[in-house]
Amino acid sequence: MTRNPEFIILIVTSITLENFKCFEALEIPCAPLTVLTGYNAAGKSTTLQTLLLLAQALRVASHDRRLPLNGELVTLGAGGDVIRHGAAGKSLRLGAGNSRESIIWTFVHRPKFSARGLMALESVEYVRDGVVKRSTQRIRPAIVRSKSPLVSALRDTVFIGAGRAVEIETCPVPRTPSRPPGDVGANGEYAAYWYLEYADEEVAVARRHPDDDRETVRAQVDAWLGELFPNARVNADRLTADSPIRLTFSSSRSSRWARPANVGYGLSYAFPVLVALLTAAPGTIIVVDSAEAHLHPRAQSAVGRLLGRMAGAGLQIFVETHSDHLLNGIRLAVRDGLLNPEDAALHFFGPGGDVGRVTTVTVDRTGAISDWPEGFFDQAERDLAALSGWE
Repeated sequence: MTRNPEFIILIVTSITLENFKCFEALEIPCAPLTVLTGYNAAGKSTTLQTLLLLAQALRVASHDRRLPLNGELVTLGAGGDVIRHGAAGKSLRLGAGNSRESIIWTFVHRPKFSARGLMALESVEYVRDGVVKRSTQRIRPAIVRSKSPLVSALRDTVFIGAGRAVEIETCPVPRTPSRPPGDVGANGEYAAYWYLEYADEEVAVARRHPDDDRETVRAQVDAWLGELFPNARVNADRLTADSPIRLTFSSSRSSRWARPANVGYGLSYAFPVLVALLTAAPGTIIVVDSAEAHLHPRAQSAVGRLLGRMAGAGLQIFVETHSDHLLNGIRLAVRDGLLNPEDAALHFFGPGGDVGRVTTVTVDRTGAISDWPEGFFDQAERDLAALSGWE
């Protein structure tokens, strides 16, 4: 499998954070598909919140000198809640980079801002093609405002949280006209909108279901939904352009259409993920928390394989997961040539929540895992060994 050279340049290849919550300092390598897994309260969400905080700032404070800690993507409280314990008075540094650019924003904790859920921008360090530039003027520095693919990609990050809106029958229409395609909302609340907007648009061949050659988003959502839940379908309609959208599901070809609350959480949880993957523009960063939520093991594996396919088709995907089935689906995607081994970055967060506890694991072309760390999806084997009297 070959990659688009332009995509290689533009993807985020590293995330950097200092004095952010549980971490004194951390830099992790990223790939088209980056998987964060491991112990609870070990720093997985904190790492992804680096991307989300920057996206939030670039969206709503692009001409400002303050970092909003509470917004549409993340709600983290006050400045004192995000500065690492014991690092009072020190700066918070958040950054990202790719093969051409890197940007690090430095923020400071000031009481007059902190009470309002803000941090003050101290400086921006921007490096492009090895040339270092600095700006202290704005969160989105003027030197990169219209020229930086990295800034644009971060700003348009799509986030799908674990707490998705699963029971709503009438779904809202976004009030922000500049929302990027596929931005289904942190709770998946705009998934029905994007599904309806793009229903008759053509899906790129690389993102289509391998057993369904129909071209439209409508058909491909059904095809992938049917992969997870055999014969399931979805429908959306509305009376006027600005009225709420009515969303219904059918669990089989013979069953009637039903509201989301009456078909089980699995369909409602998977739907926003599928819509985002099928409607987002090439190169879009998509962050998914618990992509496997409310799915049975077979579907969890299928989602992992799907994420691998979509990352190989030009999206950049970050996923936080606790599912060995999802991981195995990703490994199958690599084995089957849907994703190059070097395009999957697997990070295991051990107990303790500091840089020494983060282990990067690689997968080879056969789907095998290298240097399997203790605690990395080994509980099933441990339990079976205990049941068999082997330990």
